[in-house]
This record gives sequence, C-alpha cells and structure tokens, in this order.
Amino acid sequence: MRVFYIILSLLTFISCKDDHERMHEEMDKVSNELRNFDVQLIKLYKESENNPKGVISKIDSLLVANKKETDKYKSQIKSSIESSLHYFKAELFYKIGKYDKSISELDFEDYKKGDAAIAYTANYVKLKDFKTAKSFIDSIGRCNGNYYALGNYYESIGDKTSALKTYKYNLENDKSRKHFIYYKWAERRVEELEQNRPLINEIFFPTGNSSFEICEVCNLDNEKRGKIMKLIEGIPENQNDWSSTSFKESPYDTGKSYYWVKVKAGNKEFNYYVDQNTFEIKYFNPKTKTVMTLEDWRKGK
Repeated sequence: MRVFYIILSLLTFISCKDDHERMHEEMDKVSNELRNFDVQLIKLYKESENNPKGVISKIDSLLVANKKETDKYKSQIKSSIESSLHYFKAELFYKIGKYDKSISELDFEDYKKGDAAIAYTANYVKLKDFKTAKSFIDSIGRCNGNYYALGNYYESIGDKTSALKTYKYNLENDKSRKHFIYYKWAERRVEELEQNRPLINEIFFPTGNSSFEICEVCNLDNEKRGKIMKLIEGIPENQNDWSSTSFKESPYDTGKSYYWVKVKAGNKEFNYYVDQNTFEIKYFNPKTKTVMTLEDWRKGK
C-alpha cells in the first residue's frame, strides 16, 4: 500500500506524456531502493532465528538512521521502511515472549486490520485477554489467513467444534486460494483435530519476511503480472494521460484462464482480459459483459 502512495506522489510531479520515460526511470530508482531494503531485511530475519535480541538492537539503529536519511530516493520510502522495521520488532518481541512490547510496536501503525489484526490477536491470546483478542479477530476482514486465524482462536479458547467448523468452511468456500499456505495449514488442522490431537493454544503471527513462501505459485504469478504490465503499457489508448494500472482478478484466485486488468487514463477507464498462457489481450466491457479483440474494439469506437 505504501509503495502505491509513493508511486502516486511521483506521478503528481511527472504526469506529462513527454515525461513518460522519465517517470518510469524515477519509479525504477525508488523501486530499486525498496528492493535493496528488502534484501537487507531478509538477511536480518535469517539472523534473528538465532539472535532475536541482537537483531532488535540492529533494528533500533536502522530506525535512527532512517529518520536522518536525506537521499532523494531513499527519502521517498522512509515511511515504508519505518513501518516494516516496527512490525519486524513486534514480530521478534512476540517470538521472545515480550507480548506487551510487541503490542506497543504494532501500535506504531493506525491500520489495525488484516495481518496487523491477526498479530494483535496472537499477542492478546498469549496474554489470556481473550475478549480483546476476539475484538481484533472480528476486525481482520477478508485477507489471506483470516479463517485460519479464527480457527486458531477457537482452539485457543478450547472450542474444538467451532474451530473445526471454521477450518472446514475455509476449505469449502475458499478453494480459489488453495495454493496459499493458510489453506494447507487449515487442511492439516482438520486432519489433526479429527484424530483427536491436542488443541493449539496460540494464533500464528503473520511474518513480514518477504522470503516466506506464502503460496506455491506467487512467484510465477508475479512474473506473469510483470509481463502483462509491459504489454498493457504498450497499448496506445493507455498512454494518453495514464494514471494507474491494477489487476482485478488473477487466474490463480478465480480458476479462470485470464487476468482482468483495469487501466485509468485521464477521465477514461479501460478493462482488459489477458490470457495467462498466450498473453493475448482482449477488451472487456464490464457493463455489457462483452469481450472482443482489440481490433474489433477499435473499429467500434
């Protein structure tokens, strides 16, 4: 989300068609700094496996350095870095049993839904404050791992029946996400509970480590999205006062054979279906639910 805002801020200053190439150069430089930070973060996550307290000290030093950063491109990702480091500290404090300190680090962000809500819940379950834990469970919203977290919560309070019901609901009603690790974890918990294995007494803490494989096909999906972005960028209609490109649907979530891509350019909005194998692009009209080749679409304009 923060990367999105960074890109928008760049577009505010570089919006003319003649500056299209320069805009991408600037975006690439910011993205490169984000990648460099991510590499550094992954190394720290690895180090924290054996020395969490030492890494917490290193994070504190990085937070101080980040506040003093004046580099043109690094300065544009300061807020993103700060958020990531505070979340990392929260994760490490949870790992070493400092649950109150973990909560304090999570409080750095105002956003308390999704993974953040799950992280809060994990801490409050450990503190045996199940009422507060439930309030955060209820605020998670629809995100990867939401049903698995709820099932964990029910196990933590000793409600095996509700836990099984939640896990099974997840498996039956969210099959589009069966390639995600949470789906597989839910399958495992159902199997173990039906074998009368002991209930767990904790909720998983979502990691901020980008090297953690959250799904089996994410890397492939990202590669395809990158290729599609370049193809979409080359469509002439999208180049006139372009402002955003977003993916509405992925075949790995829907089971369909195509990506649904939406482009905003000036006061116009364009929708496309892109085949995941051939990368053929077709125009889609969401109002009439019609799909046509780009050639036929242009003839009808």
